[in-house]
Amino acid sequence: MAADVLRALPQDVADSALESMEAAAEVAPLMAYEDDGAVGLMTPEFIAIHETVTVSQAMSFIRTWAEEYGAANISQVFLVDNDGVVTGTASLSQLVLARPFHDVSLIMNRDVISVATGTDQKEVARIMKRHDIHRLPVVDDANRIVDMVVIDDIIDVFEHEATEDMFRMIGVDQGERALGPFWRSVRSRLPWLCVNLATAIAAGLVITLYQSTMIQAVALAAFLPVIAGQGGIAGTQTLTLIVRSIALGELATGNAKRLLLKEAGLGLIHGIVVGLLVAGIAFAWKGNPWLALVVGLAMTANMMVAGVSGVLVPLGLRALKIDPGLASAVAVTTATDVIGFLIYLGLATLMITLIVG
Repeated sequence: MAADVLRALPQDVADSALESMEAAAEVAPLMAYEDDGAVGLMTPEFIAIHETVTVSQAMSFIRTWAEEYGAANISQVFLVDNDGVVTGTASLSQLVLARPFHDVSLIMNRDVISVATGTDQKEVARIMKRHDIHRLPVVDDANRIVDMVVIDDIIDVFEHEATEDMFRMIGVDQGERALGPFWRSVRSRLPWLCVNLATAIAAGLVITLYQSTMIQAVALAAFLPVIAGQGGIAGTQTLTLIVRSIALGELATGNAKRLLLKEAGLGLIHGIVVGLLVAGIAFAWKGNPWLALVVGLAMTANMMVAGVSGVLVPLGLRALKIDPGLASAVAVTTATDVIGFLIYLGLATLMITLIVG
């Protein structure tokens, strides 16, 4: 939109450019709103008619303006009262099928879905997706239509927000590109790599707490990456699903307990299956039933930890008013590594005499 371009320019340059524009009267009001608000998505093409006109008058009005607005933009008209307040909508098909002498108020839908001018783009996209609508009126404080959001704009928003959430989850700057500036990529990735290094060291410190156990049963070391790797993958699966659901507005605060129980249950089922598999591998490889038991139990427990942490981390960040997509993967991976090692090596320490005997 022209307003988006002008808003990015210095004020004096924008004012000069605006004065030279033929559509200055339409563009100027849009510059008063932020880029990420509803007005930043609007198109100035919509039709509003008075609620007291007849169907015949409405169709005549539509035909008059059809060439200027374009046939593709006239799937729906909005009805307003004497104060310009939106009172309903009527689709073009309703008008075509209605009797010409009837008032449009008899066929209009009074349940109007609209958004305020300051509504965030994400929320606008959620509303249009939830109600499966292609055009959404933007209203001011008096419920008067300011302009219109169309589905083409929302597609761009979904692409932008999906990219933003994906990059934040892995700690990469949204502005980075595959063939972008080399040093920008360094500045974007290095901070989160350092954070990840710190968490990896924390997991390493857990292992040092059980040095004596590891010395007595060196075979335990072979399954450390298996326990950590499976837990990390399971946690990332849950985390991705939860972050996406939060972004789409599908998760309410009241659903947290139900969601937590579901993911814990899934972790238990997956843990039992994967735990039995890895226990069988451990027994076939090392021939030690007690080692196999420890590996299997630790895997089951860590898969449950992965499911629970994949829920608690993003929901906890949301409760703290922090974007859940902000490198949540690092926190979940840390939880599965540290807690997984504690469980695995803790069980091994309790059963060390059986394992080495």
